[in-house]
Order: sequence, then structure tokens, then C-alpha cells
Amino acid sequence: MSGQSLTDRITAAQHSVTGSAVSKTVCKATTHEIMGPKKKHLDYLIQCTNEMNVNIPQLADSLFERTTNSSWVVVFKSLITTHHLMVYGNEDMTCLHLLGGIVGI
Repeated sequence: MSGQSLTDRITAAQHSVTGSAVSKTVCKATTHEIMGPKKKHLDYLIQCTNEMNVNIPQLADSLFERTTNSSWVVVFKSLITTHHLMVYGNEDMTCLHLLGGIVGI
């Protein structure tokens, strides 16, 4: 058993059904588990910032939505993931969208 909560599993399954791999990965990177986001999820999200056919605003919205969660673990992991994308992701694609979602610009 992976330690993911039932809520995490249901949310990931909902994103699988809707076909949103990016949102599913954001959900998996920001689970309720008290440990850092998994490297494979962060690497996938970084890879997404370098591809032209990925919806970066959807990625930013998914991360921003996770920061409103009632669990401090999910919020903290969302902020860690956002920071990781801003440092290592394609800056032309991510910085404006991620900052726009957080700051409201």
C-alpha cells in the first residue's frame, strides 16, 4: 500500500477519467503523505513545461487549486512543486502563469 489517502486516490481517478494527465500528476505530487513530492512527478511536470501541446494555464490552475486545500501538507507540497517548476521548468512557459495564479495578476 502506497500510503495515499482515499481522497488522494479518488481525486487522481477523477483526473484519469477526464483525461487530464497534468492534473492527475499535480494531484499525485501533492498528496496528503507527509513526505516531499516524488521526483518522478516533478520530472514529468518539468517535462510538460517544455512541450508545446500542454496546457500550462491548466497546470497553474491545478497547483493553485491545491493551495486552497485544508491540509497543510497538501498546501506545502503545492508550494514546493510550484517553486520547483519555477526554478527548473521552462521559464518562458511557467513563471508568468504560476505567478499570475498565486499573485492574481
